[in-house]
Amino acid sequence: MHPAAIAFRDPAALHARCEIAGIRRLAIEPGYETCAVLPDGHWEPLPDGYPERFAPSIFSRDSGLIELFRLPETVTGRDALTALVGTLGDPVPVTLGETDDPPGEPTTHLSADTGLRPGLHVDNHQNLPYAARETARRRLCVNLGPGSRHLLLADTDIKSICRTLHDRYETHHPRTNDLRFFVTLRRPLRVLRLRIDPGEGWFAPTAVLPYDESTEGQDQPSATASWLGHWERGVFGPLI
Repeated sequence: MHPAAIAFRDPAALHARCEIAGIRRLAIEPGYETCAVLPDGHWEPLPDGYPERFAPSIFSRDSGLIELFRLPETVTGRDALTALVGTLGDPVPVTLGETDDPPGEPTTHLSADTGLRPGLHVDNHQNLPYAARETARRRLCVNLGPGSRHLLLADTDIKSICRTLHDRYETHHPRTNDLRFFVTLRRPLRVLRLRIDPGEGWFAPTAVLPYDESTEGQDQPSATASWLGHWERGVFGPLI
């Protein structure tokens, strides 16, 4: 199973802002899609030696990398942020808009199709098949504050999940239902929770790695702005 590939320099810094938990599958719960997969809420520190499991290898593509960053101090408003994104290397980034989330939400994303929370999910803006999945744009998300929030990441990618489930996975179009079926079969899956403070952001391959965001345990709301694009690694200095 392929784990998340997280760019970090200092294992202690990753330990300080990352926790891990198991998952639970909802049956029918108001506000959530049927069979949505959520963290089970039993958050623990990363076990000793665990950061190295998520270290990128020489085979890790830029398109598959998770990077945390802090915005430059000169970026002080929405217009400046939008202008900055336009300089990061993708001439036509896709704007995904902004969200404004209250505190205390185990997951924050809403499905445009259903108006419900999907729980851990994969993005399908490009609807790429298995073989082309790793060419998808990465998601860029910035926490606009005022509160902190968390990025949730499954520790197994959707391509590995599809290889487990499907005989003809090479022509399959991965989707969130594959993750839900994987969990229904009681296959092992865990979730990472990475703290993202105001003025910080992340890049992640959300078409490949199941994810969501959370404001659980926070006492302030937080807003985000997000884009999709083809960005090389290291366009910001590393945060951890």
